[in-house]
Amino acid sequence: MSVNCINYNSCPLINTAGFIENPKEKDFYIKSYCRAGKEKWSQCKRYLMKLKWHFCPDFVMPDTPKSTDELLDKFEEEN
Repeated sequence: MSVNCINYNSCPLINTAGFIENPKEKDFYIKSYCRAGKEKWSQCKRYLMKLKWHFCPDFVMPDTPKSTDELLDKFEEEN
């Protein structure tokens, strides 16, 4: 069983320089979600968006309080 999120190698939060400018914030997300085991990464909004909608807008953070439907609505309004 993987400790890392199944999207770990492709998630911009991890793999795009500057996606999160604050290194402490990035480390917090990585430790709290990305590398915390399936129970934690399966609660990540980025993971849930990709699971449900097959993509994740850049504005979505792992602990975003809105539902995946609300996030899709926001994405559609902005684009």
